[in-house]
Amino acid sequence: MDQGDRRRLAWTLYEWAQQPYWALIATFIFTPYFASGFVGDAVRGQSLLGYAGVVSGLAIAILSPLLGATLDARRNPRAWLVGLAFPFVIASAALWWAAPGETARVPLILACLVIAGVAAELGVTVMNALLPVVAKPGQIGRLSGTAWAMAYVGALITLFIVLLCFSLPKVPMLGLSKALHEPDRIVGPLVAVWFLAFAWPLMLTAPKPSEGAGEKPLAELWATIRGLPRRPHMLKFLIGRMLLGDGISSFIAFGGVLAAGLFGWTTTQLGLYAIMLSVAAGVGTFIGGRVDQKIGSKATVLIATGVILFGATGVGMVGRETIFFLFPVTPAQADEALFSSAPERMFLFFSLFVGLTFGPAQSSLRAWMAELAPSGETGRWFGLYALSGKATAFLAPLVIAVGTRLAGDQRIAVVVSAGFMALGAVVLASAPRRAPVVG
Repeated sequence: MDQGDRRRLAWTLYEWAQQPYWALIATFIFTPYFASGFVGDAVRGQSLLGYAGVVSGLAIAILSPLLGATLDARRNPRAWLVGLAFPFVIASAALWWAAPGETARVPLILACLVIAGVAAELGVTVMNALLPVVAKPGQIGRLSGTAWAMAYVGALITLFIVLLCFSLPKVPMLGLSKALHEPDRIVGPLVAVWFLAFAWPLMLTAPKPSEGAGEKPLAELWATIRGLPRRPHMLKFLIGRMLLGDGISSFIAFGGVLAAGLFGWTTTQLGLYAIMLSVAAGVGTFIGGRVDQKIGSKATVLIATGVILFGATGVGMVGRETIFFLFPVTPAQADEALFSSAPERMFLFFSLFVGLTFGPAQSSLRAWMAELAPSGETGRWFGLYALSGKATAFLAPLVIAVGTRLAGDQRIAVVVSAGFMALGAVVLASAPRRAPVVG
């Protein structure tokens, strides 16, 4: 294995190391527990998570472009990866302290969620900036898709660990107490340990993302931002990515919270739901990487987005006692078999369409950005890419938080997410596949 292969493996392992955070903490296990179990009120809990998303979104929007610019200025990415690992690991592990009934700890746990989320996103900024450097020529989309697919395998493994070791057994491993929701809370320390086990190769081998870049990162970043009107193709792409990415992120973040609130799903049911979506996402993303190489990143993104919108629309039409807002059905009962009610099955059916395609959409967006970014400036452009993913990320959770509080209906999260995705697809449709030739 030559140096290039080792770097590509390390790059893929970093995605593998991070994915359990998104699956276990940010989406399927901890945030639903936070809303329904720790806070004790699913509507209020979702609203609090929305406000936390506002804070983390603003922080990422400010810090990601600065980080990207410093990478272009020949700052060592290894130091950033190591420095970001500390707050991520500590904040994730500290989620263990979210014991039910300890309402005084709500601000602390929210702060940990914000810190872990910001550190994770900044780590992704560093990783994305390295993509054009480590990928073989002409295989950016394939490497991006393969890494994303492998990451879902990592998420699946950790989900099975949670289910088989802590959730399903009557007596969980390590003597954990189900009455104290310790199988829900253990995901924080598990994510921290998993990250430490697999993220270190990239910390040791990451190459510098650019050569010959300038030494004034802030000035060059500001010049890049001011020059956006002269690069309308980049401006269109970043605005479209901003809207689409925020819609997908919002749907993913609140999907598990919605299921827990609508159907009262336990950790076991949420874990099985997460496994179904992760399997679908892994298969979809692996195939999507190959499709990207055949038809291009733009076409892959737009096709995937159409399927996501179909699935999201269906999910939004599922209620506790009705489907499609018109047909009354028997609601889920606690003593029935898993996923036996019609609303639950409809929810799962439409969610699988989202699961199959949200991975390819995001993976191909990243590959598309790598094709558009000027050579030697990948750091700052991926910083702006992260900024575009978070510039309105505070807005979507804010609208969801306020809308949920006013409407008293968690499904407002689906409406908001679908609206952002649709607008993003319209803007991206007008962006070019590759950077136009100048001269």
